[in-house]
Amino acid sequence: MTDLVLLSLGTTLGWRMGDSVFAEQLRRAGVGVEPVAVRMGAGGRLRRAYPVTDLVEALAARRALDAALDRHHPRAVLISTTTAAMLADPRGLPYAVRLDAPASMNRPGARNAVLHALERRALAGARLVLTWSNAGREALPQGSAPPVVVPGPIVPSGPSPDRRERAAVAYTPDVKAKGLDVVCAAWAAAGIPGARLDVFGVEREAALAHLTRTGAPLQENVQFHGKTSPERFRAALRSSLAYVGGARWEDYGQAPLEALADGALLVTVPSGGPFEALALARRVGPELVASEIAAAPLAAALRSAFELPEDRQADYRARAAALLEPFRPEAIERTIATEVLPALLG
Repeated sequence: MTDLVLLSLGTTLGWRMGDSVFAEQLRRAGVGVEPVAVRMGAGGRLRRAYPVTDLVEALAARRALDAALDRHHPRAVLISTTTAAMLADPRGLPYAVRLDAPASMNRPGARNAVLHALERRALAGARLVLTWSNAGREALPQGSAPPVVVPGPIVPSGPSPDRRERAAVAYTPDVKAKGLDVVCAAWAAAGIPGARLDVFGVEREAALAHLTRTGAPLQENVQFHGKTSPERFRAALRSSLAYVGGARWEDYGQAPLEALADGALLVTVPSGGPFEALALARRVGPELVASEIAAAPLAAALRSAFELPEDRQADYRARAAALLEPFRPEAIERTIATEVLPALLG
């Protein structure tokens, strides 16, 4: 008999990678895990707008779970994403739901009321709700099962140089949601002499089209690197002074957390969503967090970062490293072994 079935909706690369890492963490805790992928089938063509998109995905997840339970006969079920849990039938088995943010947070409004109702039922029936972040935990609907924060692992990617370049890094694969226009307008307004902005995740042509549409300025000292390997992106974080974020919405914020782990100063707007790094940034360097999602306050925060004395930078990095201790693999695996598995398999 399989210990756990891990139902993975896997609609984004981030979720697929996160579920793969989570499965390995469970195995290291000594349990047998069967990952189960969800196939959309012909119904996938209907995924054009919410709430229909979520309902199509929830139905596909239900079919995948039914087949997995018939095949593997597990002792318990782990369901990845709140969408996959909405219509799932665990057949009386203990189950947990892992999510970055509840639908009540990132699918607001009356038109999504059916999603909110399905979510409340699914989260109330679970043994645990495993949230990626403290921000996601605080947003759970009333009546949800007990929450446990199980983040994705965040570790330094390598040694940092003795002296960092006068450069900032941005990551804007979704140019609108990640606020490429806000970042570029703030960078232009900051006017930092001898500095460079490296933008990852978007090709130059697509970036220029978005900046033209939004009327945002583009300085000559901005370089676009497109979709690069994770290793190249992390190398840029290790060598640069700062990471700059202008996102209007962050579901979790992997890149800003990686920036803190690699010693970059986190200069950011107060993005909406379960943005876990925001609370950490406010604790270690509140002057580097803009007061609103706008270019002018972000520009002021950028100037503060590049004017920060070296001793203050060193203190910032040391405090950030301490705050990231719960994100280390060994800390996460302790949480899984002591809080998650006893509730599901005990």
